[in-house]
Amino acid sequence: MGIFNKHFRNYLLYLWPLPLIFVLGQLVMRVNGNASDLGISFVLSLLDISVFTVLFCGAAWWSFQPLKTFLISRDNPEKHRRLIESVMADFPWRTLKAYTIAGWIFAFYLIIVISSVALMGEHLFTWRMFLALTLNFSFGAGVLAPALAVASSVVYSTRLRAKFAHQGLFVSELGSEHVERYLTSSQYRPWLVFLVTGFIPTLILGLFVYLSQEGQVAEEHFILAQAMVLLAMSITAGVILVGFISHILKQVTLSLKTGLHHLTEGQFSGRVPVLLDDEFGELARGLNTAMLGLQEREDLKDSLAIAAEIQQGLLPKHAPVIPYYKLEGFQQTCYSVGGDYFDYIELEDGRVWLMVADVSGKGYPAALTMANLQAMLRGLAAVDWPIEVAANYLNETLCDSMAAGRFVTLFMGKLQPETHSLVWMNAGHVPPLLANAEGIRPLEASSPPLGLMKGITYEVVRTELEPGDTLLAYTDGVTETSSRLGKEMFGEARLRTWLADHLEEPLDHYPTMLLDELNEYGRNEQDDDLTILCVRREK
Repeated sequence: MGIFNKHFRNYLLYLWPLPLIFVLGQLVMRVNGNASDLGISFVLSLLDISVFTVLFCGAAWWSFQPLKTFLISRDNPEKHRRLIESVMADFPWRTLKAYTIAGWIFAFYLIIVISSVALMGEHLFTWRMFLALTLNFSFGAGVLAPALAVASSVVYSTRLRAKFAHQGLFVSELGSEHVERYLTSSQYRPWLVFLVTGFIPTLILGLFVYLSQEGQVAEEHFILAQAMVLLAMSITAGVILVGFISHILKQVTLSLKTGLHHLTEGQFSGRVPVLLDDEFGELARGLNTAMLGLQEREDLKDSLAIAAEIQQGLLPKHAPVIPYYKLEGFQQTCYSVGGDYFDYIELEDGRVWLMVADVSGKGYPAALTMANLQAMLRGLAAVDWPIEVAANYLNETLCDSMAAGRFVTLFMGKLQPETHSLVWMNAGHVPPLLANAEGIRPLEASSPPLGLMKGITYEVVRTELEPGDTLLAYTDGVTETSSRLGKEMFGEARLRTWLADHLEEPLDHYPTMLLDELNEYGRNEQDDDLTILCVRREK
């Protein structure tokens, strides 16, 4: 309760315009002689002050009651935040109801008590004077006081929201369900100030002029004095309301400016406090949504970077050193992760498994399938299964684990350096190119891709390798590279020509030279994943 009482006392300090307007009205009435004409004694003035204090402090207490729950209890942070959002969104409307009721009760009190005292006094008190007094009391207590109280409450709530934001409790929800939403709209706010401090006082002054016509001198003097009270209160209230609006707008624009600065600096973890339930609040919430989305994007980029690092770790770091042979591999993904895969796995007897695979699709799904494929191939190589048996096992497993319509193309070979032969099978993969003394021929696929249909038998082919023979295995990212105009793909014919022109080049230069060729042709890194695996018998 101590925390609540402390906040309530602070809130009461924000209501200083109410006693100021009340004291100002009484002071002007005493200076211009109205108080003595009506027979208002100091005892009655003290009674008026007491009633004023009770009514408006009671309204403040009732308005502030919902804040007690979240100011005291903070056991559940999420529940606490939602409670703050609900209470803070409803706070201005609660104060509007409370102070309007208190203001009109006080207005009726003043009309009844002051009129009764004036009628029992010795001075003249006519119906014209009664009507002028009623208009002033109704305007001052029933219109000005609630307007100033609500404005003061809004100033307090914006500072309280800013304080919560500093503590990490951002009030993000807006009170958009209220039918009185137009009262807080920034486009209507200046008109409301004009209505309260300009239009209504002008109408009342016009009525004062009408009442003063054909009246007695005493009536004219009284009505003129009431006009002075009206002007003093409306001008003072206008200055206070404009000052409040200027202060609030400055606070809101500074917070939005800070948010925009964070946005331009790439500091997406910050949030802008929603200080008002209006267009500025919508703007702050939109800015927070943007920063949250950008922060999630940054987090996703970090995750992608980690995933890419993990995937790169699955690829071979170095080509194995094999007598009489040179091996070279390269991969480039169009996204952070991809579905292309190449590998060379050395067996204990010196033979080497060679694999180039392409998983259908791109991004995370393809990368997960690729990782699964790599794990299975490593396990199968460890037990040295024949590659056709390994292919059968892979197909059966992928048919069970992959979604319908997805598949894996695979070229897999077993390099046998002792006999200078390559045993290979091609499951729906783009044909690798083998350059030898007879020319360049493709190693065509003899079976469909893995994962499409169970029960497929994969057959192998044995190819003898002579000195200088060069094998270029690749994925379709090479041949499907589009030209700069996008009208024609690079194609297998151009790849054959390129290979024929570079047979004398060192094998370890192939990735760089081929990539340069594709880039010059018009390759875009976003086109597709690109992978190559090169093998050459040197002697």
